[in-house]
Amino acid sequence: MLKDRLLSALLAVAVSAAVCAAIVCFTPAAPEFTPAQLEQGLTYAAIGVPGGETVATVDGNTAPAELLTYQIGYSCAYLDYVLRSYNGEGLDFSKPLSSGSDPKETVLSESLELVKQQLVLENLAEQYGVTLSPEQETALAEQRAAEIEHLGFDNYLAEIYKLGLSRESYDRVQRAGALYQAFYNAYNTPGTALYADDDVLHAYAAGAGYLTADHILLATVDPETHEPLDEATIAEKKKLAEDLLARLRASDDPVADFAALAGEYSEDPGRTLNPEGYTFTHGEMVEAFDAAARALGENEISDVVESEHGYHIILRRPLNGHAAAEAVRDTYFEVFFTAEVDRAEMTLLPIVDRFDAEAIYRTLRDAQGAE
Repeated sequence: MLKDRLLSALLAVAVSAAVCAAIVCFTPAAPEFTPAQLEQGLTYAAIGVPGGETVATVDGNTAPAELLTYQIGYSCAYLDYVLRSYNGEGLDFSKPLSSGSDPKETVLSESLELVKQQLVLENLAEQYGVTLSPEQETALAEQRAAEIEHLGFDNYLAEIYKLGLSRESYDRVQRAGALYQAFYNAYNTPGTALYADDDVLHAYAAGAGYLTADHILLATVDPETHEPLDEATIAEKKKLAEDLLARLRASDDPVADFAALAGEYSEDPGRTLNPEGYTFTHGEMVEAFDAAARALGENEISDVVESEHGYHIILRRPLNGHAAAEAVRDTYFEVFFTAEVDRAEMTLLPIVDRFDAEAIYRTLRDAQGAE
């Protein structure tokens, strides 16, 4: 249930945003914890493990126990939300999930995956020389100052404690979100070591099933009401489609003539913005159009194809390199990042065995005053 969410590279941003939102939304109140509690940390209160104790490493980059505690709280809260949406009952550690898996084991596994993502992100940033911009550094400093001013310093520390973090780890999680954005910006900046040029993305798009196709559409539904046209008009449209196809079959240069006929006869309003055809992948076009286009070789023209929109004559064009590159740029970045996470090896220290997701989540909720 959580796996798809966790495999998204955008989690680095989501985690940071969640922490920031949690702090900013708190209303100042009297400190609820003793100095000793704040110093020991919530991880210690929950399972007796010091918050700064190392629990995992990836290529020398270490994760403290409190980072895993925070991710356990985040994953439990997300799972509770999903379960409430589906069955109205929320997270119950005594009941297996619908998959049959144990909630404690699932939460710990997925939380460790989140920790791994952050460690890999930090390592990749160092490898590629990606750092926060001055604007990002200023924004983080201003965010921190606003939180402290809003809450008061003691309350600020107390609210961070309620998330399972120390001040240092809270700052680190915030920086991870900004670092992800900086990493993504570098990936989109020509000349950087991370930049993927159009040739790379074009090849990736071709392998991912993208293609480019133009068409002449003779619509059989009203463009405003989407109701079918009368039978006589539909018959006329079909006859015209067959006549146009016959002209193309008899042409010495059918590709050139196709463009001229499409410009004159096609009733697809989207063709104005896509005069050289649509670049798409599986599931983005109606099934009849997609299947017919994929059955063609480049520069081949289909027979008349009927769909719920009308009658199509389809021309398969060579894959539009620029359009394909833009279509997959974000996807390719996520694939790149996910592959780096999968490739990395995270070493877990034995202390991880002491992490009880139920005890940690209960302690977090108690600290936050949740019912």
